[in-house]
Amino acid sequence: MPFLVTAVALIAVLCLLNLLLTFGVIRKLRAQAEEKGDRVVEGLIIPAGSAVPGFSAVTTAGERVTRESLGETMLGFFSPDCRACKERLPLFVEQARTATRETGRSVLAVVHGTEEEAREQVAVLSEVAHVVVEPGDGPLGEAFDITGYPVFGLITADGTLAATVFDPARLPAPSKATV
Repeated sequence: MPFLVTAVALIAVLCLLNLLLTFGVIRKLRAQAEEKGDRVVEGLIIPAGSAVPGFSAVTTAGERVTRESLGETMLGFFSPDCRACKERLPLFVEQARTATRETGRSVLAVVHGTEEEAREQVAVLSEVAHVVVEPGDGPLGEAFDITGYPVFGLITADGTLAATVFDPARLPAPSKATV
């Protein structure tokens, strides 16, 4: 009987030690993920530092947007059936409001899907951005080589994709030229 009690106590101590080590590993992995930040966007969009290819698309308001018609532009790609897109949509909208109010930076949001599927996102995004709804193989999706959602970027006035991020709050501050 004392052997059984000792064995159970030893197993309980080992389980608690294992639980503590697991929590430590999880905390370390989260810290590493935060350090890596937006490296997860690699492969979802053309790399930061690339020249933005020419494109032409029509917004939901009927305006034609081209690479040449945009100055420094905050950019966001969304999909109607993407959970992460729904989570980051309010962050993008708030960042877009700040960008347009404080700097005059233009904002372009692209929703890949049908008009019907994108209706909810378009309603929210139209308040702060030029919104383009297109199929996944549309002109903007092809120009930026989009392979996943959501992804955000910043196009400089000279047509370079200056940054690509997974969290719109991590986009760099606007250049002095747009202020």
